[in-house]
Amino acid sequence: MMDKTEDRSRAMAQFVSIGKIPKPRPSFPRHAHPDTWELVIYTHGRGTITVGEEPVPFRLGTIVALPPVVPHEERSESGFANIYLHCRGFARFNGRVPVYQDRADRPYFTVASLLLQETGLRRNPRDPVIERLFGVLLDYLAEWGRGADAHPLVEALRGKLAARLHDSEFQVGEALSELPASADHLRKLFRERTGRTPLGYLNELRIGEAKRLLRLGGFSVKEVAHRVGVPDPYYFSRLFLKHAGARPSAYAKDV
Repeated sequence: MMDKTEDRSRAMAQFVSIGKIPKPRPSFPRHAHPDTWELVIYTHGRGTITVGEEPVPFRLGTIVALPPVVPHEERSESGFANIYLHCRGFARFNGRVPVYQDRADRPYFTVASLLLQETGLRRNPRDPVIERLFGVLLDYLAEWGRGADAHPLVEALRGKLAARLHDSEFQVGEALSELPASADHLRKLFRERTGRTPLGYLNELRIGEAKRLLRLGGFSVKEVAHRVGVPDPYYFSRLFLKHAGARPSAYAKDV
């Protein structure tokens, strides 16, 4: 949940425009924006963006918030592409360039791509759909800003687990094998940072989604179990009881 300061910052932010560099290019000359922030997410390549005199390395999914007036330039030996968004009132600038990293399942990129598409259709930057999509992007940055000290491998694993929570055939070992570290090291690191094992975290996500479905109503316990990737209703009921303190049928009656 956002605190009051973050809530005010979000309310003050105003979307201006969005665009993209569709084809990789090796560089972009030094320039500045007089009265808008520029939020850039890199969609291809690796390189460096120099903001003022500070070099900031980027890769796929890196998001850099460029303050007004501060000059910046980009260089990449392999070529880079990005989606860039202009807005006003994003944040107070204290001299430190805000840098974020999209999750492995790329939610920021997905919403930014949809916002880019919608602005071409709707034109009006004050359109409610455009403002809501912009708000989602700000919510992601607020969340990731609070977790700026999070370990990138832990965040990558969290993203992979969240992306597969509905898949009954998914095994945690699959996600572990996709990351550049040993499975034992990842399990230990994940537990140190989150207080839970990867499987325990996945089960929490599944039970959280199950609660949401039960609150919506219209689903049997068996249907909910299938939808959250736990097709065995007996195991699902035990798992739900462990995490929620009640059986799913009783939980559904109380909401």
